[in-house]
Amino acid sequence: MHETSVAQRMVDTAIEVADQNGGGRVVGMRLLLGEMTCVEPDTLSFAFGVVSRGTRVEGCPLEIVRVPTRLRCRTCGAERGGDLLEPCACGMPGGEVLAGRELRLLTIDIDEEAALPAGDQR
Repeated sequence: MHETSVAQRMVDTAIEVADQNGGGRVVGMRLLLGEMTCVEPDTLSFAFGVVSRGTRVEGCPLEIVRVPTRLRCRTCGAERGGDLLEPCACGMPGGEVLAGRELRLLTIDIDEEAALPAGDQR
């Protein structure tokens, strides 16, 4: 289950960003998640809740923005959604992936009012 390692990296990144910006609690995160990543959103949300326990990220709402797959045919140039295995309207399979591989934190919101005392790294 790679969702757990993705969630752990998200928590680690959020804490690093919080430390770089005053050390407050993380109060919101927004993630772009492409359909082609093979990351299950519900499993990721659950793993995020588990790995964030006992950290400054605990209880932080995680908004997951799904990015649909978008392809461009290498033969005719038509753009379409769907699956790489489905042929284009011109009959050619595959295509260049324009969107759907995203796995990127868009925003990390920090409560600067809740900054930690110096030396506290929770």
